Amino acid sequence: MTFLNPLVLFGLAAAAIPVILHLLNLRKLRVIEFSTLTFLKELQQSKIRRLKLRQLLLLLLRTLLIISIIFAFARPALRGTMLGNFGSHANSTVVYILDDSFSESASDEHGERFKQAKDATKKLIDLLKEGDEAFLIKLSDLPKGTIDPATHDFNALARAVYETKVSMVRHPLDEAFSLASRLLMQSHNVNKEVYLISDLQRTLFAYHPGVQINPSSFGPQTNVFVVSLGSKNISNVAVDSVDVVTKILEQEKPVTIKSWVRNFGDLPLRDYVVSIYLDGKRSAQRSVSLDAGGSGSVEFSVIPKRTGNIRGYVELEADNLEADNRRYFSLHIPEQINIGLVAQSATDAQFVRLALRAGNSDSGKSVVNISQTTPEKFPFLDLKKVDVLCCINVPSFNTREADRIREFVAQGGGLIIFPGDNAQIHEYNTGLLSSLQIPPIQALSQNPDSTSRISFRDIDIDHPIFSTMFEKEIRRGISSREVVESPSIAKSIRRTSGRQGRTIISLSDGTPFLSEHSLGQGRILFYSVAPTLIWSDFPLKPVFAPLVFRSIVYSMSHGEDPQSFIAGEEVGLKIDRDISNKDNQFKITAPDSVEEVIRSVPSSAKQAAASISFEPKRFTLPGHYVLRNGTTEISVISINTDQRESDLRKVNDDELAALWKSAGIPPTSVKFIENNSEIEKDILQSRFGVELWKYCIMAALLFALLEMLVARDGSKAMAQPA
Repeated sequence: MTFLNPLVLFGLAAAAIPVILHLLNLRKLRVIEFSTLTFLKELQQSKIRRLKLRQLLLLLLRTLLIISIIFAFARPALRGTMLGNFGSHANSTVVYILDDSFSESASDEHGERFKQAKDATKKLIDLLKEGDEAFLIKLSDLPKGTIDPATHDFNALARAVYETKVSMVRHPLDEAFSLASRLLMQSHNVNKEVYLISDLQRTLFAYHPGVQINPSSFGPQTNVFVVSLGSKNISNVAVDSVDVVTKILEQEKPVTIKSWVRNFGDLPLRDYVVSIYLDGKRSAQRSVSLDAGGSGSVEFSVIPKRTGNIRGYVELEADNLEADNRRYFSLHIPEQINIGLVAQSATDAQFVRLALRAGNSDSGKSVVNISQTTPEKFPFLDLKKVDVLCCINVPSFNTREADRIREFVAQGGGLIIFPGDNAQIHEYNTGLLSSLQIPPIQALSQNPDSTSRISFRDIDIDHPIFSTMFEKEIRRGISSREVVESPSIAKSIRRTSGRQGRTIISLSDGTPFLSEHSLGQGRILFYSVAPTLIWSDFPLKPVFAPLVFRSIVYSMSHGEDPQSFIAGEEVGLKIDRDISNKDNQFKITAPDSVEEVIRSVPSSAKQAAASISFEPKRFTLPGHYVLRNGTTEISVISINTDQRESDLRKVNDDELAALWKSAGIPPTSVKFIENNSEIEKDILQSRFGVELWKYCIMAALLFALLEMLVARDGSKAMAQPA
């Protein structure tokens, strides 16, 4: 038995009042003066016993009367169904957890599962009575910072359920039970029920340690009903992921894209067709064979026909679940690269300039825009209009210049460093290199004798700089040292790449010729020789021009990686430094062509100038979102479905037990209901029974009536003569 107003039970102390009065009356002695004992002799012993019995009966009735009144105000409730057909309905707090993730759009022999879910929820809502309160939790709405009030308008609740559509946003069930526990803790009703209406995907039942669930809200007084949709597993094939392998993207140059496809069915698949599209047109098609429950990869080679942001996706054949048959990505082909070239003299930069001109597009259009200056005029170079800064034979950088370059790189700029005869090693080490967190230069190595000159030893041919450069040669089995002709180096700087750096090309003396370093969102490429014939014949080698040009493109593309997110995630974007200084009002065009003007939220105080973030609720549809600042297209954001939702396999008993344990739900409180069963009957048989306050009132009236009758009979008996 449970009391809804337990504090009233302190009033039971009033039940002691009749007992106290009875005991006090026993102590009072009545003095009667008489002259004879005739009447005492005539008094019958049976009347004395009857009088005492009547007094005890009155004491009992008066005590029970007070107890009944106190119990009525305390509102006792009895769990069970034995009295359910005779008593009143106890008010209930009901929480409906509706799984509206896109796996519910699959169909079985009973039709679409989400329609089954809404029909089942409607039946459950019909069981609500006046005085009940209900909450509706949809998995797509989680997590919720604020709690919506309970509803007592059950018709409006049913309409809200029927108006719900399948969402591409999904959240695990432990977040739903966390919210349900908060709702139940607020309730003062004795009946507490949680209904889970779901296809019971196993991936929904993973427990996350960061989710807080109050176990005390799922005590013995709380029932958890699980309405299971679908009795069989449904086969499904999904695009699991897409990876743009080529990191240096150029117009009219091959781009390698790799996609993984997974078979969640119980039967193997042979020659399953996979297609790739760029700007809505099919660019390539491949086939893949998949084992039951297995996965396979498909590699495409596509050629971008234009510059700018290119929208793409990988698509499968139609199957039982359409939402995961397409996975979106984007490519950014730079239209122009703005290079800030800082050189001591025109001679120092002549070979680099020639190499950059050689990298023009096949149409002859210049890809690079070079702004050359001297070290003395470097403070006047506007780095906001520069994508890559190339420093050649700069003697030194003062503290202010070093800090300026560090900030430029940290916000996504690219930096290329070439030494030279005028470079002052000590000033480089204590100034620029220290600021960029690059290991210092150890010494200047000179080998004027041609017999003692050093050359290339190892080449990281897998580095993105070399992707597609020597593809044909490598396929023929030619080694990297044979592919790349090594220069003869007379002079170089001795240094190390350090733990944070990566050696791309090493020299025969063990030092790096070219190394890569990162700082914030930017890349740094550090050469150990000057691009002049005094230091080596490197500018005359065939590898010089493509290596220098691709170094420029690679260093500026660090912030241009494809930006892909899962539906419902917070979206954080890297943006150009010049855009960050403009008005932070943006326009987003969704895949359904709906446009919205919003203001961004800085992702952090330090990175506010180079990145922005947007609320998850704005990105709930899979597809391409176009972000513009004014009329300028900044980025194309790819939003995809959660891969875990593609696995339609049902949860097993062990995984269910783990969730109940983490939520503090007693297994005896969990009831499973098949959707095609008699839901109403199953629910009513498991519910709480009745509140007993009406019975207490009736008992109090009965005791009061009996007390009046017994007291009146007693008065009549005392009034009769002996």
